Amino acid sequence: MIEREKEVKVFNLDLDALKRKLLSKGAEHLGEEKQVNYILKYDLDSQTNILKSLLRLREIDKDGKKTFYLTYKIRAKDSGGLRNSKEVTSEIKDKDAILEIFEMLGIIPEKIDYKERDSYLYKDARFDFDELDKKTFDVPYLEIEVKDDEKLEEIIKEFNIDRKNITTKNITELRKNKDEIY
Repeated sequence: MIEREKEVKVFNLDLDALKRKLLSKGAEHLGEEKQVNYILKYDLDSQTNILKSLLRLREIDKDGKKTFYLTYKIRAKDSGGLRNSKEVTSEIKDKDAILEIFEMLGIIPEKIDYKERDSYLYKDARFDFDELDKKTFDVPYLEIEVKDDEKLEEIIKEFNIDRKNITTKNITELRKNKDEIY
């Protein structure tokens, strides 16, 4: 699957209150899942520290069923308040085999992180409430994925989200300067 991803991360919110508000407005609860993310390769711009590309194998455990996805992301130019990426994803049947193939090619996971995600769909916007393991990133956050800038503006207004709490940076970038989220 090839898609364009447009998203932001939001910090310093009462996440439980926002979940309740979403449900009261009729949002669809997509469910909870646990993820293991094997970061196989990533490329940071040496001057800006912005992530340029990422190769990741993701293991998802949802309702006792495990699925595996290999994703390659290339960051495109941000527009408006959104981070734009081209993302190519394919479901993988055998996680261990693909990890062994990569190891034979000299690619071993640079890091592994663990994430719990609770997802909602509201007005064609996806709300992912994420909490990573404390070693990787110890601040829970909301990720909002939308189709375009206008939808993001609509969501920001409807939920009264303060722009100073919104970032287009990813976790790798934020770990380098955590002060940016407070």
